[in-house]
Amino acid sequence: MRAVKFLLTASTVAALAACATDVSVENLQGTWDATTYIYANQANASQQVDLIASQGASATLTVEATGTTTWSFDNGQGSTSTDGGAFTADGKMLTLGGVAYQASVDGNRLTLVYGGAQWDFDSDGTMEAATLTITLQRR
Repeated sequence: MRAVKFLLTASTVAALAACATDVSVENLQGTWDATTYIYANQANASQQVDLIASQGASATLTVEATGTTTWSFDNGQGSTSTDGGAFTADGKMLTLGGVAYQASVDGNRLTLVYGGAQWDFDSDGTMEAATLTITLQRR
């Protein structure tokens, strides 16, 4: 499976920080469905792929009151995966499955950003550095 990333502009990051609250078990508890799953090329922000829009992918995050999570992902191409376990939330950082995301909650919207992703944007077999941005909506 190819990985895709999304590069945020400085204004987008500032906007997220201005209206978002810190992440915690209390404000994350519930089920969240991904509305975008975007990889953006860090060297060329115009190169981006939204796996939900372009490939029919889907992702769901469930956060229990106990502080455990279940993450389900369907790549839209016949491959699915499920992962779960404890998570850590530290202000603006959320660690799921060993991956630390910048995280923000704005009402019923959760945004996760991971700058260490990779994606083969030109399908040449070489992975390029990418930023992954996942936007989720609370059910």
